[in-house]
Amino acid sequence: MSGTSVLKSALFVDFDNVYSGLRRLDVAYAEAFASDPLRWLNWVTTQLAMPLAPEAPVQRRILVRRCYLNPVMYQRFRFGFSKAGFEITDCPPMTSAGKTSTDIHMVLDMVDVLQSPTHYDEFIVFSADADFTPVLRKLRRDDRRTTIFAAGATSASYDASSDLIIDPDAFVSEALGFGDEEMTPTAPPDFESLLSQAEALIWSVMDKSSEPIMLPALTRILATQVPGLTDSRWAGRGTFTGFLRDLTLDPLRIDRENNWLYDPRRLRGAGATETPRNGRVDAPPSAPAATASSDTRAQIERLLVEAVASSARPVAVARLAHLVRQHIPGIDTDWLGHGTFKRLLETLHPPGVEISWSHLGGHALDLQRHSTDFLSQSAATAGDLPSRDPRWPQVAPMLQVANLPAMPGYKYRAVLQALSTALAEGPYALAHTSKRIHELCLDAHVSVSRPDIHALLRALLFNGFDPTTSATSFDDLVATTCGVALAACEREGMTISDADRAALLGWVVSEQNAP
Repeated sequence: MSGTSVLKSALFVDFDNVYSGLRRLDVAYAEAFASDPLRWLNWVTTQLAMPLAPEAPVQRRILVRRCYLNPVMYQRFRFGFSKAGFEITDCPPMTSAGKTSTDIHMVLDMVDVLQSPTHYDEFIVFSADADFTPVLRKLRRDDRRTTIFAAGATSASYDASSDLIIDPDAFVSEALGFGDEEMTPTAPPDFESLLSQAEALIWSVMDKSSEPIMLPALTRILATQVPGLTDSRWAGRGTFTGFLRDLTLDPLRIDRENNWLYDPRRLRGAGATETPRNGRVDAPPSAPAATASSDTRAQIERLLVEAVASSARPVAVARLAHLVRQHIPGIDTDWLGHGTFKRLLETLHPPGVEISWSHLGGHALDLQRHSTDFLSQSAATAGDLPSRDPRWPQVAPMLQVANLPAMPGYKYRAVLQALSTALAEGPYALAHTSKRIHELCLDAHVSVSRPDIHALLRALLFNGFDPTTSATSFDDLVATTCGVALAACEREGMTISDADRAALLGWVVSEQNAP
């Protein structure tokens, strides 16, 4: 590869530390990391930025790949790392508390590699353990580049000792493949394939059964055995019933009184009625697609008009998209063929509603009642710098040392209230929970970015918060957030006064109009 130099790298993975840290965020992230190391290794090799900007093109080559894991707990993941070319060092528990010797093994190996005849330019460390700070500093003194990935809370000195810190969000979304569903384009689902798979499965089930199939049982069978069916909102039909009506299952019939699906040819006592001539199950004559689309467009326009009419100020387009999803399930699979809500919105003409795209991703407003001055005001609010608050000089260092986002206080309040509500509604899953928090904040007319939501959740989870066992009321979450910040300050040796503590608490519970 003429003109391209090589960055010789050595990778050291503290498996237990990374796996447990990712698991705090989401079990799926940890399993993806552990089960398919070749995927994220390829990302590190080909897509991860260089620790220092090179003057000429550089290709990273990971010549040393070492993984340190507890075989008592994680033996099942050994094969994947062996297949990815890792040398695996077993680090079984050495104490009754489960402490292993991973850190000393890693340090000794790093020093050995540093002193080897081959000159390694970069040392990549996957661990959040601050015990590696001294060896990172030694590597820097020997003019080697250092890159770290920490799936957990880290100290300021550890971060400062590295040349490059891999962003956890980028690693999860790009290296592990969990792209943000609202930001990452995905291929549209193949509805026809889903319909064909479902029809084949239903016929298979019916052929094996001498009795009618209860519809709830059929729902579970389809949801679990046809991949992507429920994620596609029943192939774009929105509901199971709507989906079932569009399947070609002649002569099977739905008995609504008994809530089952049956074959009248074999089950004469099941209340068989005349088989539909069009070959579809219980399907009334359907309107042409153009008419259905026209009706849906009219419904959306009515929703927009009603939302704007009931609001005292312009309504964020993101909130309108959320409203449309609630009233028309499944529409966001392709937004009536336009791909995105914004493109669909540009083709609509709701009477009396003006769409402005000048600020905050767009607003809908009634020019007769809403002042356009609000848009410039809201832009200032959305980009409102926390530094405008007189408490910021006290609060900023505490948030920074704990890796908490630099948000205005009222946004902390909105996110923590939304988190409490989201956890009360259902079990925690990072992608779903963060999306729900975002929606609840929009409903409360507070615009909070998804990266800021992720940063706050990450700080809480990496510092011991467990959504399944910890207290999750708003007051409890406020206490947890303040505790994370204060613990980080204590860990870094910062002196915190009672006035600082009061400022931090006041910040996290601020009302939107608070000074």
